[in-house]
Amino acid sequence: MHPIFPTDSDGNIKMKPIGYVKVPDNGPQIRGMAEIEAEIIINDKCAKCLDGIEAFSHVLIVYWLDRIKTYREACRPQGREDVPLLGMLATR
Repeated sequence: MHPIFPTDSDGNIKMKPIGYVKVPDNGPQIRGMAEIEAEIIINDKCAKCLDGIEAFSHVLIVYWLDRIKTYREACRPQGREDVPLLGMLATR
């Protein structure tokens, strides 16, 4: 069984986080997200997988919104009135 991506007997992937994002706990944030500094913490078991990453200019971070209790189907990104109303998942 793969240590990061285990599967069940039917071959279904069981998602397991390899880390988490640490942000200041200022409650829900719609505006000013560009000013928030976040830290990505990788589990020790996966840290070696990042060897050499400093040579790249960009990384893609896939995340799970695990603390969302309620949601809106649509919003204006960053609360900006000059941006069209978009589906919530189109703003992430």
